Amino acid sequence: MRALGRIIEIWRYPVSSMGGERLEESPLDARGIEHDRIWGVIERENGEVAAPEKRKHWRPLPNLFSRMVAAEPDVGKGDGTWYPVSSPQAQDLATRFLGFPAALRPHTAYGTESEGKVAPRYERADIHLLTTASMRMLASLLPDPAEVDRRRFRPSIVVDTVPGLEGFVEHEIVGKKLAVGNATITISEPCARCSFTALAQGNLSFEPAVLHKISQHGKGGFGVLCKIETPAVIRVGDAVTLVEA
Repeated sequence: MRALGRIIEIWRYPVSSMGGERLEESPLDARGIEHDRIWGVIERENGEVAAPEKRKHWRPLPNLFSRMVAAEPDVGKGDGTWYPVSSPQAQDLATRFLGFPAALRPHTAYGTESEGKVAPRYERADIHLLTTASMRMLASLLPDPAEVDRRRFRPSIVVDTVPGLEGFVEHEIVGKKLAVGNATITISEPCARCSFTALAQGNLSFEPAVLHKISQHGKGGFGVLCKIETPAVIRVGDAVTLVEA
C-alpha cells in the first residue's frame, strides 16, 4: 500500500443544502456517511426543491445548520438554539430565514415519489473525498487564498495528504481503491462543480473566481466521488492508503 494521508475531518449534512456538522467518527455504510442528506427543503407553495446553486432566493440556505441528535435532525442558525426538523418551529425558522414559505420534508429515494416526502434533485455518490493538497493548489490560483474553505465544497471526508503530494492528487488515482481506516472505497470520478462553490457562507464572500479557477485548472472537477466497497466505522486520524492492484 502507498500512503495518501490521514482523515482530518468527517462531515455530515442531515438536511440537504444546509450547513452540516463535523464528526469525530461515523459508520460508513453502503450509502455513505450515516444519516447524510436524509431531509430536504422545499418552497411550500409550489413544491420546488431547494437549489442554492440555481435560484437566488435559495442562496441563504447554507447559513442554516443541521445536526443529528436522535431519530431525525435538528435545525438552527448556529446560535445554540435548535429545533426538531419536523416541528412547526423549524418550518417557521426556514420561512423567516429565506423570506418565503418553506417546508422541510424527509427524503425518499432518488427518482421516486412519496406522499409527504421529497426526492433529492440528483443521485448522489456514496462519498465525496477532498484532500488538503487540492485545496492548497486551488488557493494558490486565487487572489485571496482564504476563500478556499471546505464549507464551499461540502466534502464527506477531508484527507491531509502526506508531504510531497501536491496538486489535484486524488484525480490522479480515479478508478483506484483506497483503504480508509477499516473501510474500502473506490474513487469513481472527479466531483463536477456548480455555482454552489461561489456562494457566500459565514465569513466567506460571494466569490465566482473559485468556480472559474476550478473550471480552468481542475481536470474535470474538484475533489472526487467514491463508491463504498467495504463498510466500516471511520474516525478522524485514520490512515488513508492506496490499495495497489
